[in-house]
Amino acid sequence: MNAEPPDECDECGTLLYQAGQHVTVGEYLRVDDGSFQPVFTSAEGILPPSYDGHIALYRVAASPCVCERCHFGRHSDDERATADVEEV
Repeated sequence: MNAEPPDECDECGTLLYQAGQHVTVGEYLRVDDGSFQPVFTSAEGILPPSYDGHIALYRVAASPCVCERCHFGRHSDDERATADVEEV
């Protein structure tokens, strides 16, 4: 199956994946709404939709986008560590 290539952040070039795109196993963070809600994929598959009428965008958790602090007021590591993790 051919996976659609990820988009890139216009400002820093970090790879961004849309809901519904095929991704490899790993942790992804939702970045389009500034929530940085973690999603863990335990098998190769697709990223979940937002269920709010917007196209959710995700990035690999281990690849921070350098412009997040400017746009979203990035959460501290302590806040992220206590966030609920959604497994798909």
